[in-house]
Amino acid sequence: MSKYAEDKPCPPYSIGKVEFSDVCTGCGDCVSACPEKILRISERSRLAVVDFGVGPCTFCEACVDVCKEGALVKTEAAPWAMKATIGSNCLSYQKIACRACADFCELRAIRFHLGLGGQQIPDLDSEACTGCGACLVACPNGSIEMREIKLQEEVL
Repeated sequence: MSKYAEDKPCPPYSIGKVEFSDVCTGCGDCVSACPEKILRISERSRLAVVDFGVGPCTFCEACVDVCKEGALVKTEAAPWAMKATIGSNCLSYQKIACRACADFCELRAIRFHLGLGGQQIPDLDSEACTGCGACLVACPNGSIEMREIKLQEEVL
């Protein structure tokens, strides 16, 4: 059973929630190494978590470099399965002009297209999204969440 019962995600490059909770000691080395200061030790689980309220992740790998326990490991896979999701309370859906999320998305995973009556509708390309959190930080009303996406297994 995982002791990682958080609403905040594990750091990027974590070896999986259950495995991470077994291996991470909460030493704080990754927290100290993070140049973006988005990692912290949770009071609840005593493990490292990401706090997107502070800023986005640049995937610099500094956390991996200092993790002596092996809870964070660089692999060929993506740093994590986190992706942005845009909620129905998005200002654009309320016919209020806002493109802050797209302006802060360096990979242009969020774009807008014209809807009925000139309304700007956000389009999120989940394949292009790295889950860095830049859009979440930029959103003025909290319409964006980061969610772990379960990859579908191919059926042979």
